[in-house]
Amino acid sequence: MKNPEHRRLPRHRGKLPITLKSGEGITRDFNVSGIYFETDRSFSTGQAIEFTIELKHADPAHPVRMNCKGEIVRVEESGDKIGVAASIEAFCFEGMKNLNKKVRE
Repeated sequence: MKNPEHRRLPRHRGKLPITLKSGEGITRDFNVSGIYFETDRSFSTGQAIEFTIELKHADPAHPVRMNCKGEIVRVEESGDKIGVAASIEAFCFEGMKNLNKKVRE
């Protein structure tokens, strides 16, 4: 039996708030190359996405925000929420001018 897991890197489970251009969400799991989150907003597979992940506990003095760009790879109904899997193609930490491209494995 084949393993349906297609990820190159393991995901980390955690609930982190994310901000979308027109809405909000909460992560279920993530790694450097992708994220799965739940939201009320509708998305389509293949759609470009920009979002910000708030890393509340990264710095005790203030939250760290990571701005990301990627692409929607899967959308699924999840009760009263919509589950969204997205690749992370580029990211930067708030205050930096240019997005850093992710390191490809």
